[in-house]
Amino acid sequence: MRRGCLLISGLLVFTLSTGFLFADEKTLKLEAVVVESFDGPGVSTFADGSAVNWQVQGSKFSTEGYPRMTYVPNTWPDDLFGPNPENAEELQVLGINTKYDRMGYNQVEIVPGVGEGDDWVAKPLDLPGRVRMVDLWVWGSNYNYSIEAHFIDYEGLSFRLDLIQSDNKRVPGSIKFVGWKNMYLDIPSYIRQSVVYKPEYRGLRLTKFVIHTHPSENVNDFYVYLDNLKIITDKHETFYDGFGLTSPDRIAEIWGSEEAGE
Repeated sequence: MRRGCLLISGLLVFTLSTGFLFADEKTLKLEAVVVESFDGPGVSTFADGSAVNWQVQGSKFSTEGYPRMTYVPNTWPDDLFGPNPENAEELQVLGINTKYDRMGYNQVEIVPGVGEGDDWVAKPLDLPGRVRMVDLWVWGSNYNYSIEAHFIDYEGLSFRLDLIQSDNKRVPGSIKFVGWKNMYLDIPSYIRQSVVYKPEYRGLRLTKFVIHTHPSENVNDFYVYLDNLKIITDKHETFYDGFGLTSPDRIAEIWGSEEAGE
């Protein structure tokens, strides 16, 4: 009987010990982060401090001169900021207008990058932490079109995920609605955002949004507006002696920037 008690006690201690050992891996530090406000060109920045400049790119049958893009001042979703926000003069949204010469599987891409004009180049938008959810406000004009987000992980693997209306989950990707709606997507667990080595964090990056036309839908003079790209992300990192040597800024300070070729 005594041996049985000792065995049970030992198992209990082992269970509690392993619980403490692995509890840290499940610790969360969830934060909401606005990664792009769309309050004007260059307002948001990449991790290296360079300004984020968005461009639109149309598919093969885009009408000449389209797609077009602009920032619309003094505009916002009322459900997000209220009807009379204090900083109304600072608020803008990103507007896209496009046409196509024929119906079919057309698309328009909204791509982050750096530079302007002929010097502009696409550059993925860094998403801090381990991203759990992506959230975007979309203004629709009742066209039977759909929207998706494209990501790239640290291994260079690409992923395409549909945005979903927060109040209508039955039609993934659809922007067949009128006015502003909140849309979101959950990042699936099979997309890896960390490794067992230090530094273990490996960030996910957003490469573009893509809007697709339904093959039987009208393709003349389509308008859509975007605002307030936000993520819910886990910023927890396990602390240990020497933790500071794994921060991106510290690594760049010691070893230089790979992008700069240092």
